[in-house]
Amino acid sequence: MKWLPLLLLLATAGAHAQSGSDFTLNDGKIRFSVPDGWSAIMEKSDGNPQAIIFQVPDPATAGTDDTASVTVKSRQLKSPADFADATQNEMLLSKAQTGYEAALDGSTAGVHHYFVMRGKTRYDIRDRFTLMGNIAVQVRCQRPLLDATTRDWTAKFNGGCDSVAASLK
Repeated sequence: MKWLPLLLLLATAGAHAQSGSDFTLNDGKIRFSVPDGWSAIMEKSDGNPQAIIFQVPDPATAGTDDTASVTVKSRQLKSPADFADATQNEMLLSKAQTGYEAALDGSTAGVHHYFVMRGKTRYDIRDRFTLMGNIAVQVRCQRPLLDATTRDWTAKFNGGCDSVAASLK
């Protein structure tokens, strides 16, 4: 456990090497932007898959083990025809999480909206899937459902999440 802070520091060092709010994966083939104030807390920029995780500050999580985050994950596919299988596999992994419950909000195509339990806290999660050439990209937006979280913060989080997905190039 003593090594965890050092590992996180090393992981974030690579993420901060990218400029400001613009990030890339897959040797620059995948480009996207995140809102100011989101901190890259982990990056895996080699191999397959690749991912960057961003912590999204929420005053309601202060003093708790809970955190809101957005993950952009990419997976190189052999061909675009493999996208449906890759998406289905990610959805099956989601459904295997503790307390999985599908949201009943009529999720749109390409978005998997659901809830899970992390410890004693229920989380709201939206996974978006996009195919860019031969690369499957997943944007996962997850936030704890806390009484102290304001509607304004939730609207900003959802808007920021939408902007990340829209910025994919």
